[in-house]
Amino acid sequence: MPYQVLDHTADYMVEVAAEGKQELFSEGARALFDIITDLETVEPRESVSLSVEAESSEELLVSWLTELLFLYEDQGWLFSRFDPKLMGDHRFEAEAWGEKLDPERHPIDREVKGVTYHRMALVRQGELLKTTIVFDL
Repeated sequence: MPYQVLDHTADYMVEVAAEGKQELFSEGARALFDIITDLETVEPRESVSLSVEAESSEELLVSWLTELLFLYEDQGWLFSRFDPKLMGDHRFEAEAWGEKLDPERHPIDREVKGVTYHRMALVRQGELLKTTIVFDL
């Protein structure tokens, strides 16, 4: 998987790497839902359209993940596939594919309370764009 878990006290921290911003946002979202449940159990049966705007790339990523987390908490959505499309530097639209939570098929491993800005910066390293995401548990 294109992210790795890093040690962090009281929170869950991952480093995400991808070739571009769209892929980075998609992999960040996959990391979020893989923290919540076994991502392999989530079928991409239905899609939800989202639109997110922010002042910076970091804020855009946090807003995107926060919106997905809200859909999980408020409506029970679990997502496993993402198709974000950048609409300029500070806005994008996306389709998130998944299904509603089924407790018999989707064991909840951790409850994520929020997405933080702690240690977040989108940095180009060679061919890859990388960031660290800290999830508040």
